[in-house]
Amino acid sequence: MSWDDIIRPDLEPLVPYAPGLRASQVRERSGKDLVLKLSSNEHPCGPVPIALAAMREVLPRMNRYSDGGCTALRRKLSERLGVPAETVVVGNGSNEILRLIAQVVLRPGDEVVFAWPSFIVYPMVTAIFGATAVKVPLAEGDTLDLDAMLAAITPQTRLVFLCNPNNPTGTIYRKEAFERFLAAVPSHVLTVVDEAYFEFVTDSDYPDGLDYFDGDRPIVIARTFSKIYSLAGLRVGYAICPPNIAEALHKVREPFNVNTVAQIAAYYSLDDEVEVRRRRKENQEQKTYLYSCFDRLGIKYARSETNFVYFHTSRPVEVFEALLSEGVIVRDFGNAPALRVGIGTPEDTQMTIAALEVVAARLGKL
Repeated sequence: MSWDDIIRPDLEPLVPYAPGLRASQVRERSGKDLVLKLSSNEHPCGPVPIALAAMREVLPRMNRYSDGGCTALRRKLSERLGVPAETVVVGNGSNEILRLIAQVVLRPGDEVVFAWPSFIVYPMVTAIFGATAVKVPLAEGDTLDLDAMLAAITPQTRLVFLCNPNNPTGTIYRKEAFERFLAAVPSHVLTVVDEAYFEFVTDSDYPDGLDYFDGDRPIVIARTFSKIYSLAGLRVGYAICPPNIAEALHKVREPFNVNTVAQIAAYYSLDDEVEVRRRRKENQEQKTYLYSCFDRLGIKYARSETNFVYFHTSRPVEVFEALLSEGVIVRDFGNAPALRVGIGTPEDTQMTIAALEVVAARLGKL
């Protein structure tokens, strides 16, 4: 017997997603009691109080299956966003939704256009379903080049992923560029706008994808509760889709794909917009504080509309390891000349800046 006769051979090039180091691992390596995990873009404050209370209340009922249609959450999102409930699909994180979209749209030989670097899930789902990835380099300033992405579309293109704000760079494209893209993108292409970080955006020229959704145009808006709502451990995301796409996604998603606690937490998180505004404001303040450190140390960075900052370094491996030794976990990209650091509490920012200053003194120019 050969496993090659059983496992699909086209999966051989795929590499499992690497979630990064955990704080406990770095604590052992660095000898530091206090370790900051700033590599996964998690919000430091935890779920909002009303969601925590609702989760505790529902725990005794875990002997029952969850609502397989996420009915209450979909209805609430429908009312909040001003879209029909049948256009709302809820998934086990927005990652699942991206995979389901690829599953219902892609055929072997199709092409998928996305910027690079961008979210690692795009090439993963492209490869899983036998399509060809078309990676379009970022423009100057680490932003998506929508004109170049449009030029990369061919008759074989089936999907375009637009990450706005972009992960890992934190940058956005603006309204004029997006409207120019939408006016020219062919009708045989489904445009997926990934807005996982949109709640952090403060730029008034940011094009909210929902403003361009009419239920007929082939566009999907994907969002998540993992970031500003601090529900990353529960995995709950959602998408606004044309009805035909939504129906197709429901055909292939797993039954009861979103657990009860996740649904309850997301439902009640939507009630605390005051806390969302506070988190957005604090995040912006801490980014500004971190920028001042980068400017002082001569580190080039991308101005971010998210809860992380992407900064350039000619010595990524050395800087990554040096920051680990100071108890700060950032995200590395192999030998790519950049690292990504998350925004935490004011105390986290102070510790991050202190670590950067120590590393700069030790290594010289980063």
